[in-house]
Amino acid sequence: MSSTKHESSSPTRMQDQSVKHLIQWGDHLSVGNPEIDAQHKEIYEFGAEIYESWRHGVRIGELRLSADRLLKLLRTHFLYEERLLAGIGYRDIKQHVAEHRSMLKELQDMCKHFETLSDDDDSPGGSVLSPNWSVMQFILTFALGHVMTSDMSYVQPLQASRNSEQGTAGSV
Repeated sequence: MSSTKHESSSPTRMQDQSVKHLIQWGDHLSVGNPEIDAQHKEIYEFGAEIYESWRHGVRIGELRLSADRLLKLLRTHFLYEERLLAGIGYRDIKQHVAEHRSMLKELQDMCKHFETLSDDDDSPGGSVLSPNWSVMQFILTFALGHVMTSDMSYVQPLQASRNSEQGTAGSV
């Protein structure tokens, strides 16, 4: 039996990777509405900042502020998106709104939990026990789950509405 040198290679851990390596922002995430696309990108970029703070450890007080800001961003975005979808008569709006409410409740529950922790507590970098882990999971769920599935389901109705409006404006 020949002796072969085996190099020990440890698997790449998620906390060792930048979120931008996990999810690339680009046109494939566009819903065809510049305002919504800009909001999605802002939420994603802020989520990437939270993820990076999670990777490197963060004080609970900072995490609390980030989670509160994220909650405000999402409330504003969801309100805008829901009004737009109602305006085009989107047939799955009730399900879409319910998903928004569920995500907001999940984030509100995280924020309430963070309120019970001391501002000076450390959030161990990359630990799945870290409170930041739940925020990071939420961001990945938003980007991968909500935007890439639920929001993509209204792209065609949104485009059809825009085309209909352009056709009506052109015939007047």
